[in-house]
Amino acid sequence: MARPFPLQAARELAKRRLDDAAAALRGHAGRLRNSELKLAELEGFRGEYEMQRDAELAAGIEAGRLRGFEAFLGRLAQAIDAQRVDCGRQRAMWEGAREAWVAAYSRVQAMDALAQRHAESEQAREAKAERKREDEFSVRVAAIKAQQSG
Repeated sequence: MARPFPLQAARELAKRRLDDAAAALRGHAGRLRNSELKLAELEGFRGEYEMQRDAELAAGIEAGRLRGFEAFLGRLAQAIDAQRVDCGRQRAMWEGAREAWVAAYSRVQAMDALAQRHAESEQAREAKAERKREDEFSVRVAAIKAQQSG
């Protein structure tokens, strides 16, 4: 009978950790995607307001309205800068989560390779034991036949 893989508990733990790392990676990927979308949206708003300001400048704009545009565009620039920082932070967190997933995946692969070697070793051990039993049986049958004929 095959002996169980002695590191089965560690193998299962490695698989659970891989699942956890994959879930964390998905979460970080979603947050990074949302952060990048928000940045793109802010940059789109800035482009729209700059076009609107430029159109009003061409048509003639009063100074107060121009100052309002410039103030709003300044706040948008600050928001865009802050969002770029957030994107960088989210990307770094995603990269860390990706590295953790790669490490967890490597551990699972190593455990699976050990489990496979263990299974192959057990199969070879069982085959050897079966051959030994068959040889012993053959020797007994030969001895019984020799006794009966002798």
